[in-house]
Amino acid sequence: MGGALGMDGYDRNSIDAVLRVLLLTLYADRVKKPEETAEVLRLLPELAIFADGKLFEKFPDLDTLVAKHDAEVQEALDASLLLAFTADALAAIDDPLLIPSVLDAMRAIAHADEEFHHAEQHLIAQAEQLWGFAAG
Repeated sequence: MGGALGMDGYDRNSIDAVLRVLLLTLYADRVKKPEETAEVLRLLPELAIFADGKLFEKFPDLDTLVAKHDAEVQEALDASLLLAFTADALAAIDDPLLIPSVLDAMRAIAHADEEFHHAEQHLIAQAEQLWGFAAG
């Protein structure tokens, strides 16, 4: 897993690539809610097993890792780069073993605040379509 470089030099299917998708889900409705943030932190170690598996080796402090990518996602939101950033982030996940886990995580984050915003629904549908999981 990992290997080929995705956007901004991050390895495809790496924990960095996964985290960007999770944070895009968190910010889909443009509001950072504590329940969704907690869900990201809860899911990240589980997803690291399916990604490059080096989460704690590379980032012993999850908060630092999340803060690094959080700033990048917010910058994309503020700079009206969201469409390209989202397309690049989703394209950086292409491992057929990782994709279902990332989709499940996206759904869990979207429902963590007990609201399923239309923007979250749209992002998940976009990911499903790209990754070949579109509902028929």
